[in-house]
Amino acid sequence: MNSLKLKMYLGDIVFENLYKYVAKDYKRRIPKLINFLKKVSPDEGTDKILNTVEEYLSKDPAVQRLIHRVFTDYDPNYTAKVITNLIVNVFFFWIYFDKENQKREIPTPYTILISPTMRCNLQCLGCYAGNYTKNDDLPPEIVERIINEGESIGTYFYTILGGEPFVYQPLLNIVNKHPRSVFQIFTNATLLDDKKIEEFWKSKNVVPVLSLEGGKEETDYRRGKGVYEKVLYAMELLKKTGIPFGYSITLTRYNFEAVTNPEFYQWLSDKGAFFGWTFLYMPVGKDDDPSLMPTPEQRAEYGKFIRKIRGHLPIYPMDFWNDAPYVGGCIAAGRRYLHINHKGEVEPCIFTHFAVDNIKEKSLVEVLNSDFFKEIRKRQPFHENLLLPCMIIDSPWILREIVEKTGAHPTHPGADDVITKFADILDEYAKGVRRVLNPIWKEEFDGSLSEQEEKVGVD
Repeated sequence: MNSLKLKMYLGDIVFENLYKYVAKDYKRRIPKLINFLKKVSPDEGTDKILNTVEEYLSKDPAVQRLIHRVFTDYDPNYTAKVITNLIVNVFFFWIYFDKENQKREIPTPYTILISPTMRCNLQCLGCYAGNYTKNDDLPPEIVERIINEGESIGTYFYTILGGEPFVYQPLLNIVNKHPRSVFQIFTNATLLDDKKIEEFWKSKNVVPVLSLEGGKEETDYRRGKGVYEKVLYAMELLKKTGIPFGYSITLTRYNFEAVTNPEFYQWLSDKGAFFGWTFLYMPVGKDDDPSLMPTPEQRAEYGKFIRKIRGHLPIYPMDFWNDAPYVGGCIAAGRRYLHINHKGEVEPCIFTHFAVDNIKEKSLVEVLNSDFFKEIRKRQPFHENLLLPCMIIDSPWILREIVEKTGAHPTHPGADDVITKFADILDEYAKGVRRVLNPIWKEEFDGSLSEQEEKVGVD
């Protein structure tokens, strides 16, 4: 065992035991935990983050509510492992690896998205993955190689999607071979049962994310009759066993009202959810239809809504588009994440269904430094207004330019609709979001705009 691996191994052991000690009297012992982290922090930047965390813990009721839930709502043995992995490996050592990788001009993904299968037991309306082939599962040895190569460059956070991940039988066996990584698994929840949840306890590093569309009406309309009740049942099982979990919502033009009700998020918290993701409906995949996209006004209002409730409820909701300013815009193409589909094709993100490389033929480092990915990273952020992070719907001409320049191919039939069939529609949509979101960028985020963009915001 080399010195770095030994440090990580010892760090895991020390922190996990320290966490369990803190959990017994967390209100009094959390300051001791932060002081310990300061002593072992790798740089001044980390110290600043810890100082900010310390300040929020002492003054912010919203953070205090979340911390209270961590220590009271979930099993301390399970959360000890998840949080140890997140803080020690996903946070501290990721910073170390990122610095070292920069010297070799290798990006360090914060997370790698893997869809080992596109098979699914549901047929959701407008599914982004609905047009992929269904008979090309990634071999287990390829999935394991991806994770091994990811861990070797500092990625200890894996997001598993599909298809329905739990259709893929080898999944939990693979997960349990990597106990020092965290696996965020997006699932429709219909296949979750006591037996599968029992498997989570072998390495205690799975954080499920359950998909729904709002209430019963919205969820069953898009996902199928009876799905809502199955999601509730899965929530009950997870809450009963003390496993932290999240939710996932696809924001469309038609569920906007249902998911902008604060009571809905309080209900999710009461059911046991600790965090959640909201993604805009994207006109990619099965029955792709731009008319399902939320309007620019709805998108803006949803961002304002999430920023407002985030500090007032015991749950942490995240808006993948409207929260882009906090991460510097688009993070795809290896800047902070990438997607590897069921055939091994390496895509910039979960919604950009174009590729030039296959992970079966090249190493992770090689595909991260493809001309396709380099060109995307070179042009990030795609707009000065970081509320407009996406090259698919916010600056669609950029995606068209990059695909043409690099020769990236669509990864399923219809994947190129966004640069052909819907090109004019998305160009108009991009103008609309500029008109609506440019003023918010200036007023709420104190962002600057070019003279040309200033005119878009007021015309």
